[in-house]
Amino acid sequence: MTTKQGLQVPETNKTSLGLYVTPQEAYAMWKADPARVNILDVRTFEEYTFVGHLEMARNIPFVFPRYKPPTDNEAQSAPAPGGRPPGCYGETNLEFVSTVKSLYKPTDTLLIYCATGGRGAMAVNQLAAAGFVNVYNIINGLEGDRVDDPGSVYNGKHMRNGWKNSGLPWGYNFHPDLMWVSQDQ
Repeated sequence: MTTKQGLQVPETNKTSLGLYVTPQEAYAMWKADPARVNILDVRTFEEYTFVGHLEMARNIPFVFPRYKPPTDNEAQSAPAPGGRPPGCYGETNLEFVSTVKSLYKPTDTLLIYCATGGRGAMAVNQLAAAGFVNVYNIINGLEGDRVDDPGSVYNGKHMRNGWKNSGLPWGYNFHPDLMWVSQDQ
């Protein structure tokens, strides 16, 4: 799978709809028609708040972080792929699809992003299963891929590609109408 720019889509970013955009393509789509192109940030509220976000994006978390103290055997094990320490896991937001359905029609254009594209892909797949048809995953998300160069000061950090590393606008300003609030509250 490739994007319009011919970039390869990472396996972890692939979706059942097969619709992908690079950060540059996503920004161009939104700028061309901000009334009809909607951007959703599916990261946690904490990521949205403290890591920064696309200021035009609506935050609807796909998963919530959870922690269960690991057993002695689990505590001795290495971190899970992606660097998650033992005991940390994600719990799916049961309100995700219903919240998106309450705000958008199944034919609306939705551009989805997370930190690196994996959760974005899972969110796209859930929306596709719920009948949405124009949902794109922004490949490499906000932060991009990890640098894999032991000689680099950025080794292990998400500093390759992604929205932030593409020079596109993002920030920390809050727009209360775009921030996540549980329907249960």
